[in-house]
Amino acid sequence: MPQTSLNGRKIISSIQRALDIIDLFDNEHVELGNAEIAKALGLPVGTASGIIYTLKVNNYLDQNPSNRKYRLGLKLAERAAVLLDQIDLRKTASPYLEEIREWCGESVNLAMRDSGEVVYIERLFGKHSLGIRSELGKRGPVHSTALGKAILSFLPTQELEGLLKNYKFFPVTPHTIINKKEFEKDLVDIHQRGYAIDEEENELGGRCIAAPIFNHEGYPVAALSVSVPIQRFPLERVSEYGAKIKEAADKISKNIGYREPSKRLTP
Repeated sequence: MPQTSLNGRKIISSIQRALDIIDLFDNEHVELGNAEIAKALGLPVGTASGIIYTLKVNNYLDQNPSNRKYRLGLKLAERAAVLLDQIDLRKTASPYLEEIREWCGESVNLAMRDSGEVVYIERLFGKHSLGIRSELGKRGPVHSTALGKAILSFLPTQELEGLLKNYKFFPVTPHTIINKKEFEKDLVDIHQRGYAIDEEENELGGRCIAAPIFNHEGYPVAALSVSVPIQRFPLERVSEYGAKIKEAADKISKNIGYREPSKRLTP
């Protein structure tokens, strides 16, 4: 039976299956065989093989000649690069990210929210061999990342309540906040000081500070962060980092049309 979308339009099953196949690949499933893909999606092997072959011919999948398994193809990286180049925010933020990295020598990240996750759209690696590194395109939960918390803390009340209503809090590390009331209190604190702190909540051994970036309507469209190993980031420097990152985020906001800090949306 044909699937339908929320607006009643028909979903083309063959295209949906191709997208489902691509979505099977992640950091834990870098390579998959025909039978594995068919089983995961509940498809006949012959049906899965035909779609896989089509994706391979078009370079959306590549095949490992040694084990005959498939992996994501370079065409996806090419398409992702086109998308990222279209996001003007990256270009606008670039000099400010460079400025922050020069100031602290640590890894700097730029991310946007996609529902309950943040997606890293730009990152500059720090100057130290040992550092916290987030790959371009990587996703992270909004509740465990400073980036996610910075954005959420300035969402309109109704939107925030809708997001958290059925949100699944889970421990990314032993330090992750998984109690909804405690998390909401943390968001209030973040809103008041203007920047978020991730105390080993998303990665053990790492401390991260992030500040939101606002569009011309005062809506938090992204966040800027610095990630530092705790041994190089004593607690007494948190406020210094927070002020510096917030200053850079505010400059980016003004450059994309935000003008009136006093009218920021409140949770």
